[in-house]
Amino acid sequence: MGLNQEDDRVLSIRGVQEEDPPDPQIMRLDNMLLAEGVSGPEKGGGSAAAAAAAAAAGGSPNDGSIEHSDYRAKLAQIRQIYHSELEKYEQACSEFTNHVMNLLREQSRTRPISPKEIERMVAIIHRKFSSIQMQLKQSTCEAVMILRSRFLDARRKRRNFNKQATEVLNEYFYSHLSNPYPSEEAKEELAKKCGITVSQVRGTLEYRNLQLFVGENMRT
Repeated sequence: MGLNQEDDRVLSIRGVQEEDPPDPQIMRLDNMLLAEGVSGPEKGGGSAAAAAAAAAAGGSPNDGSIEHSDYRAKLAQIRQIYHSELEKYEQACSEFTNHVMNLLREQSRTRPISPKEIERMVAIIHRKFSSIQMQLKQSTCEAVMILRSRFLDARRKRRNFNKQATEVLNEYFYSHLSNPYPSEEAKEELAKKCGITVSQVRGTLEYRNLQLFVGENMRT
């Protein structure tokens, strides 16, 4: 029995991805990359991330325009490398899938190949390539964390970010590790308690979350 069009459809990587439950770790990485302006719509992505970093450091997006532009330029480089590598990953995944399809076509001339066997082979391919995708996203998050850390540290040294505010935010973050993304109401309450803006609260907690997540994955 030869492979027909229905079998080819089953072999689609996209189809398998839609059927498989999403990997929570990849979803978390995707959320971080989106928040940092690396993935998602390019328009305004770097500016929004740079503004968030400036706010977390206790400044406004318009402060230190040279440094702000430098952050955006370096973030754009990270974004370009990420999308270039992601494109290579998707191309390699597609090419390898086509290669397996051709092999199965040849084998189907001499022995029956069931849809279950086809699905199993595609699932194996997907798992192998998924680990590569995760490594790419983890390394990109690490690069963003290093960039943001340098940017924030430089600004904080000049602005002396309120020590009490830092302690309050750190206490909140480490007591809410299971749900590190506070509601808007919680952000407003923290902002009042610390005497800072909601943007500063958001930026600081996002950075703490990224820092913790990358640290955990570097130890595993």
